[in-house]
Amino acid sequence: MNIRFSPDAARRELTPVDNLFFLNFMPDADGMFVKVYLFGLMQCYHGSLSDIAIEDALGIPESQVRCAFVYWQAKGLVRILSDEPFSVEYLLTEQPAVTTATPVKYRTFVDSLNALLSPRTLNLREMKAMYDCIELYGLEEGAVLALVGYCMEQKGKRVSCNYVRSVAESWAEDGIKTQAQAEAYVADYRMQKHGATEVLRRWNRRRAPTVDEMALYDAWINEWGFDAETILAVCARMTDVSTPSFAILNDRLQAMKEQNLTSVTEIERTEQKDALDREFARMVFARLGKVEIPSLSNVRQLAMFRDEKGISREAILLAADECAGAERPLGLLKKILSDWAQNGVVTAEDAEKHLRKKQSSPARRQKQNKALVYEQTPISEDDFNRLVVDLNEDL
Repeated sequence: MNIRFSPDAARRELTPVDNLFFLNFMPDADGMFVKVYLFGLMQCYHGSLSDIAIEDALGIPESQVRCAFVYWQAKGLVRILSDEPFSVEYLLTEQPAVTTATPVKYRTFVDSLNALLSPRTLNLREMKAMYDCIELYGLEEGAVLALVGYCMEQKGKRVSCNYVRSVAESWAEDGIKTQAQAEAYVADYRMQKHGATEVLRRWNRRRAPTVDEMALYDAWINEWGFDAETILAVCARMTDVSTPSFAILNDRLQAMKEQNLTSVTEIERTEQKDALDREFARMVFARLGKVEIPSLSNVRQLAMFRDEKGISREAILLAADECAGAERPLGLLKKILSDWAQNGVVTAEDAEKHLRKKQSSPARRQKQNKALVYEQTPISEDDFNRLVVDLNEDL
């Protein structure tokens, strides 16, 4: 059973506000933060109004609503339960303890720190560690905020405040105390950590990557689906380029992406197949009597007959034997293989039957008989001996 006021009736109801809120919390709060708190309080008391988005009702961005609740969480009036979906729980209004009150001079710093750590809140001991970064080690407030962000990148959002303080001590010893120095240090750290820097190091270049180079690398990872290992593996395979560059690497990766090769395993599998295709093409050329190295086009054409047309390696080698001694053996081979593909001759057995049938045809026998009709010249024993001697001399 669900019994409640209708939304129209709820609009006429009253929302109680503890006077402690007016006396102890409202004076120091931003006006928009007060509006967010009161509107949320109304929704707590009247559930029929809870479907109204605060940002729509107040005409402000959702980010500002979240910032307001981070502020009130630091004051102990609410508790942020989750970021996604954003969930807030209101607490009883209590007199703020003197020991937990934020020093006036650090109010802006604490608000920024809470926004950075949200929904996490720091206790008094943890806040003391943050104040130590300023008072004990001499870091500017902006430098401490940069420091906290830097530590969170390394250790996660639940990073220990003692760890933050130890890094602050290290920074102070190195003279990193201003916000500008801290931001420069963090930017340099991020650049060194960036994958584009690893690419440059693979090419023995010690400079920092440019903004455009880092943007290219990010696109390879986030848009094209490559990982760092694969990108570095492609770099290692650019030995044919005298001066490697991000532009050339981009072209290589784009070609691989078009072939759906986005992992080291897929690249290695393709390279192995290419090596086998080249070796097979050399075997075919040897059967044809050709001494030159097969071109990339030759390799791909022979692979096409095997992979797309389904003709076996053994059948292709039989066809190559048939073409040996021809005026244009490679052209004849392609013609034979195209004919076989159309007639379903794909296995070695099919090829042998096809060749026997062709050799037994009347036209084929007539051609062979004519080839056997030639004038024979008798060779004496002396002629034969001289021939053997000449051959040995050639050797």
